[in-house]
Amino acid sequence: MSLKNQKGFTMIELVIVMLLLSTLILISTSIYSSVKRVSTSFETQITNDLHYAQLYAIKEKQYLNVRFDVSQQSYKVIVGYPPNETLLIEVKLPGHIELLETSTLKQFRYNPTGNTTTFGVVRFRVDDSPVNIHFHLAKGRFYVDKP
Repeated sequence: MSLKNQKGFTMIELVIVMLLLSTLILISTSIYSSVKRVSTSFETQITNDLHYAQLYAIKEKQYLNVRFDVSQQSYKVIVGYPPNETLLIEVKLPGHIELLETSTLKQFRYNPTGNTTTFGVVRFRVDDSPVNIHFHLAKGRFYVDKP
């Protein structure tokens, strides 16, 4: 049996196929990680905004109202009461993030100790994936849940 009579792939052909496969894998992982990053960045932003609001209430010894507006697709953090209220944070949600009407919590208040007087869930849809923020009564604690 002679090696010259056997058919097979050349080294160049194998290298080209490996190069194409590795390029496809690289593209697909970068797309997946960018989609995941969008969801994570929203969660990070709203978590940071809520922690900032709580710390502001404690530091400045102020009442802060956090309002989630489904019709405007936004949330706001407001210091004080009308007519002397001041807008601290206002975030309009981008198109791929939707504040859902099924939320059980439309607004709540941080008091000067950082505690809250209500509880509930604020529901979002981020790139067709649900994201819920659960608020606990009293200590101002909350957590993000992705069912």
